[in-house]
Amino acid sequence: MSKDKAVIFERGSFELGVTTTIDPEAMDMLRNMVVGSHGAQYHHKNVDERMAQTQGKYFMYLSQSGHTKATVTTALRSIEADFGKANAYYVRYFMFNAHLQASSEKRIKHGNPGLIKGLLQRYFTKSPATHGLGFNEDTNLPSFFYAYFDAENYRSTELSQILGLSPVGEFDTFAFTRLHPSRSNKVSRLESVHHSAMRERLKTYYADYSIYTDQFLFIKDNFFVWREDGEIVAGVQVNQCEWELKKMSGITGLFMVHILPHTPGLKKYINPKKFEFITFDYIYVKPGHESKLERLFTTMLNEFNVTFSLLWQDVKSPLHRVINQMDKGFLSTFSKVPTGRTMMTLSDISEDQVKALMKKPVFTCAMDMS
Repeated sequence: MSKDKAVIFERGSFELGVTTTIDPEAMDMLRNMVVGSHGAQYHHKNVDERMAQTQGKYFMYLSQSGHTKATVTTALRSIEADFGKANAYYVRYFMFNAHLQASSEKRIKHGNPGLIKGLLQRYFTKSPATHGLGFNEDTNLPSFFYAYFDAENYRSTELSQILGLSPVGEFDTFAFTRLHPSRSNKVSRLESVHHSAMRERLKTYYADYSIYTDQFLFIKDNFFVWREDGEIVAGVQVNQCEWELKKMSGITGLFMVHILPHTPGLKKYINPKKFEFITFDYIYVKPGHESKLERLFTTMLNEFNVTFSLLWQDVKSPLHRVINQMDKGFLSTFSKVPTGRTMMTLSDISEDQVKALMKKPVFTCAMDMS
């Protein structure tokens, strides 16, 4: 049986290592982490739940005198690509002590990467399993780390350099909203007896996407379908989320955080301190039935008693075009987010393999984003 912790580097009071069990101090850092920078800033309230739902987790840590200064959570996705199998590690959370982050960014800007950046980049050059712990992945396979960066976050470039990530693709964030969502009687929760068949149907549906994973499928039994004459023609996995909105950029952000919550007739729809919404994953639609998705999404807002939902799509995705053309509702006009960037490490994967992955749309999982 493999161990659950490996020390990679030690010097003086500093220690860099990797573990499969996060320590309480690092977990507290993640619970209190505010995501974003001068643009949107928000506090995830579902960190404990997302940790429990995510499989194959590695926790890289940097400590000083026994206290955590940085932690990076990655999640293994064993994938099938055109060139064969690969180990993909999604960078789920990264948290740096404020002093450490500022110091690292200053060094990068002045062309002096420093010891910490060098250690972190070395860690992200190969599978964490090569350190003698893990989840039985084959360390002889190509491995890469990948992440999604908010284009408004001014620290994105610095953090991506610290982690050794390079841009390889783009994605968009869509808000779908209804102030008074209605429901369709053609929509129902998918019975568990049909889960296996739907899993295979989705695997086929997303065969032309890269980095597809089904590990979040059917969580909390929240997969819903639209049936026509008994046939499933559309479906979606729904995830419940709660954020605290600290700040949003521009006039629209000012409206969302500071005006709408105090506007008669509208204030009940947005509570920045307790922003409850849903996200959509594993969207399925039979060709010719794309118009059903809008009513399906609206029904989900009604089902979960919310007015706001989010979903993410690679700009190359066929679903991107479908969703882009929808009537996404009044509140969606106040929550536009610039196109984000898909980032990858390139040290353990060839240029041809990167091109093979990125010629297809990347499966952008809402559970990973929220």
